[in-house]
Amino acid sequence: MNENLKNEIRNALDKWLQAFNNNDLDALMDLYDPEINYANSNKPIEVGITTVKEGFAQSFAIKPQVTFKEEQVIATTDLGFIAGQFRVSGTDPKDGNAVGEAGRVVAIFRKNTEDQWKLVFDMDNRPPDVTI
Repeated sequence: MNENLKNEIRNALDKWLQAFNNNDLDALMDLYDPEINYANSNKPIEVGITTVKEGFAQSFAIKPQVTFKEEQVIATTDLGFIAGQFRVSGTDPKDGNAVGEAGRVVAIFRKNTEDQWKLVFDMDNRPPDVTI
């Protein structure tokens, strides 16, 4: 498998992590494909940028910060997959208490006609082997 393509996927995820940690909703949404399918643990699947944007807007209330530990990357010329562990922490705006969660995520990127990697499928879960 082409290591350069794998690095392109890693770079695409790094842009996502930076936008998320900056709580920059517009920059984050710019990284998503219009046909995004977002499958967040304990929620129905969300389809499309508008729905996903609403969810992240609510999530940013806690000023979240996320870290990622890569477990696997697979990439072809127009499709890339990255999986790993994540940890999110933030502060509850209602009471100031620390909040957080951890889990595993799979992100699938598709290269668009402008030669940009866009997130087309994003799925996470909360398995017992990943903790905060």
